[in-house]
Amino acid sequence: EKYCLKSVTISMEPSGKYYASLLYEKSDCENQAEEFDYEDAKILGIDYAMHGMAVFSEDIQKENEGYFRKSEERLAREQRKLSHCVKGSNNYYRQKKRVALCHEKIRNQRKDFLHKLSYEMAEAYDVVAVEDIDMKAMSQCMHFGKSVMDNSYGKFRELLEYKLTWRGKKLVRVDRF
Repeated sequence: EKYCLKSVTISMEPSGKYYASLLYEKSDCENQAEEFDYEDAKILGIDYAMHGMAVFSEDIQKENEGYFRKSEERLAREQRKLSHCVKGSNNYYRQKKRVALCHEKIRNQRKDFLHKLSYEMAEAYDVVAVEDIDMKAMSQCMHFGKSVMDNSYGKFRELLEYKLTWRGKKLVRVDRF
């Protein structure tokens, strides 16, 4: 198998860290559409839940920690300190970096939890059925915005889908109605 480097993208986080994303193309790629056997498949159903993250058809005891809610107080304190700094001063930029690090930590904690959960499910189940709901519309509702964004159900579906596809397994999106 041969890989060809297509592009390199370098990006900088607000905290000052740099990341390089490499895009490779696999040349000897065979796209085989195999028929999936549902008879002997181990199936899991996932339904979106406002509190927690989801309701599973099997007894899975993983609960979303609500990382933003847990760090909200510290983040608010750091943002308050930033608002008192003189814009353009060295202390302003130092404090701005601290706020960015708080946001980065929350994002990394959430991402770690979602990767671990989606990995476990992709390993254990052959078919996963998920509720197909519009997360963007739900997050714009004035009652649920923060909870829906902290929940990360949409990101969880994306991670689960690509991990199942890698293993030759299937993700089924079920209409919410």
